[in-house]
Amino acid sequence: MTRYNVSRHALVAALLLAPAAQAAAQDDAKVPTETTAEDQIGEIIVTAQKRGENVQKVPIAITALSGDTLAQDGVVTTLDLTQAVPGLQINNLFQSSNPTIFLRGVGVNDFNPASSGAVGVTVDDVFLNSGVGQLFAIFDVDRVEVLKGPQGTLYGRNTTGGVINYATKRPSFSPDFSASATAGRFNQFFFDAAGGGPLIEDKLAARASLTVKRRDGWAVNLQDGRDINDLEAYAGRLQLLLTPSSDVEIHNKIEGGVTKSSALGHQSLGIFHPTEGRPCTGEEIIARTVCVNPITGYQANADIDEFNTNVLNNSEKLTNFADRLLVSIDTGNINITSVTAFVYNKRELNQDVDYSPFAIAELPLWTEKSEQVSQELRIASNDDGPLKWIVGAYYLQERLSSLVNFTLLREFNPDPTQSFFDPASSIMTVERDFTQRTTSKAVFAQLDHELTDRLTATAGIRYTDDRKKLSFITYAGPVNPDSNAQARLQDRLLGLIDSVPGNGAIDLPSRTVTTLKKPTWRLALAFQATPTVNAYTSYSRGVRSGGYNTGALFSGIEFNEVDSETIDAFEVGLKSDLFDRRLRLNLAAFYYDYRNLQVFSLEPDPNGAAPIQRLQNADAEIYGAEVDIQARPVSGLDFHVGAAYVHATYSDFVDPIRGDFRGNNLDKAPRLQMTGRATYSHDINDDWTGRIGADFSYQSKVYFSAINAEPMAAGRHGEINLNAGFAHRDGIDFSLFVRNVGNKRYRADMNDLSSLGFYFPVYNEPRTYGVTVRYAM
Repeated sequence: MTRYNVSRHALVAALLLAPAAQAAAQDDAKVPTETTAEDQIGEIIVTAQKRGENVQKVPIAITALSGDTLAQDGVVTTLDLTQAVPGLQINNLFQSSNPTIFLRGVGVNDFNPASSGAVGVTVDDVFLNSGVGQLFAIFDVDRVEVLKGPQGTLYGRNTTGGVINYATKRPSFSPDFSASATAGRFNQFFFDAAGGGPLIEDKLAARASLTVKRRDGWAVNLQDGRDINDLEAYAGRLQLLLTPSSDVEIHNKIEGGVTKSSALGHQSLGIFHPTEGRPCTGEEIIARTVCVNPITGYQANADIDEFNTNVLNNSEKLTNFADRLLVSIDTGNINITSVTAFVYNKRELNQDVDYSPFAIAELPLWTEKSEQVSQELRIASNDDGPLKWIVGAYYLQERLSSLVNFTLLREFNPDPTQSFFDPASSIMTVERDFTQRTTSKAVFAQLDHELTDRLTATAGIRYTDDRKKLSFITYAGPVNPDSNAQARLQDRLLGLIDSVPGNGAIDLPSRTVTTLKKPTWRLALAFQATPTVNAYTSYSRGVRSGGYNTGALFSGIEFNEVDSETIDAFEVGLKSDLFDRRLRLNLAAFYYDYRNLQVFSLEPDPNGAAPIQRLQNADAEIYGAEVDIQARPVSGLDFHVGAAYVHATYSDFVDPIRGDFRGNNLDKAPRLQMTGRATYSHDINDDWTGRIGADFSYQSKVYFSAINAEPMAAGRHGEINLNAGFAHRDGIDFSLFVRNVGNKRYRADMNDLSSLGFYFPVYNEPRTYGVTVRYAM
């Protein structure tokens, strides 16, 4: 389908929305207004446009989830949002960091932290530039807003896919306290507590919150019986809110935490059929017990939760700290807001890549450190007139450093007591070291003008100036190194660069600079057919800066530059509250013209044993539709169902090694995703209320590579979760839960290391269950 045909279809959809809105308005008018407030669907206030607004009035496709909904659905990290937001894919090859996030098919499959994601993550107006800290623990959250489509006007650095916006609970001048404890399978123990109130009446308030999350692993290393996929996380937050006068607010938030866990376990799926002496088919590879690694003869276990890794201390540790200062001044006509932030994340990983008893591919050291400072200044109108506006400026600077020590085929050192180096056979240790300094500056403005009582026009523009300075070095050396080599490694950790001439393909540090200086914009029209029916159409452009492939190891083909990507997005939508707010029906249809998207791949090297990591540009076409239905047909009964259909294919992508991928599906872009939940509550007596609920998620087949073939794919799958509980009017709540009731196991992510004889998939969590006790005053 050409872009012109799709645009014509979008225009037809827009024309069809008008009579739909009128019909909905007529239906709405026929319903009696005897419904009580508790029988109606509640209003949700979001800050998608940097001011508090009813989500139904904002001309952007938004999924908003309250903190209570997140808790009830068991959302404890960013990763869990996939099961709650149709069109969203969050994948991870690691336990606590560097996720790959896709929204409506837009994302980047690069697990290296130097690529700022196509889907931004913000916490209380602070944009997280690096993926190192994006899988943080979610606690004391007021709401999560998932904004779909390019957010190239009001949000941090430009994003081409959308934004996941977290808003934590703020201090208030009314005392409050809440706590919850969860005990469950695998010795799960989660504890959260938060509370605060006034320190000086009407002048100074405080809030403190903390979370503790501990759980044994659901998998085991048969070599020593040690758990794999265990979790241990601690985090805390302290906030002070100072209001020296009625028009000045100063809000300081300090938070930090540490996550200690085993590295995320993955199976090692062989590629060779031992009895028939031939390469395996994709179906045979994912069967796990048919094929072997042709290098070692190793065959994966039949049980996907049993491993045989020679590395006994697979581990990942993430340390983070953040300080945010918000100053708001209300002059009456305008509001001035300043957001200043510092964010620090450090990650340390030790992992067996091949997860077998043999030393084929190991990561004994992978450290990353991100230090980010940002400043945003906004000035916004503050009246109820027909014209609302906001202007601002943004600045971000990040220093990201990364050091990787990667050992290949150490198993074949003829004398492990001695150093051995054979680059022709890929028996070597590779070290990669880089520092990237990112500076982003931007100015932006947005106007919302009520052309009539029902028609509002929005126009926004942003000019971005991005600059990346990269210092990159990589070299190859011997396996089982001597003490002098270890000393060199320590020197590198201290910042004393030694390129080890003669040992690597790149002997001298490579220093590069990339820049982006481009405008982005958003245009929208919103038509308020009735007080509860709103139709909109929009056109927006988003960009994401280019850069270099920092996943490169030592091959010249890997170290390359990619151009900045651009997306033009066209969307029509309808937001409606019908039948006296008992039914909420939201619809959206969209078309994206996606140019120079950055495609990351980990693939076999046709000229050698070591796999290669590549970053390339391609073009794509994406179109689709979404529906979100929320209903309260009778008192106490709530339904919420969402679905997203996304058709995302490459329109121009010729890989010089692997071939022509035009027409293939984009990575991690399933055609259909669905989510839903239902909850029924009933008053047992004057003191107790009982409830029972269920939620589900489903997605169609998804590919993990542009090649669109097994085994780099996962078939359609779904999960069902159940919960039930009792709540007392004094604030005590008891609940039981079962997640993944059917114990459905599927490949959640996968990488191709077939040049080393295996693929490695990551599987989803098995069935879990437990009990939660909550108290809120």
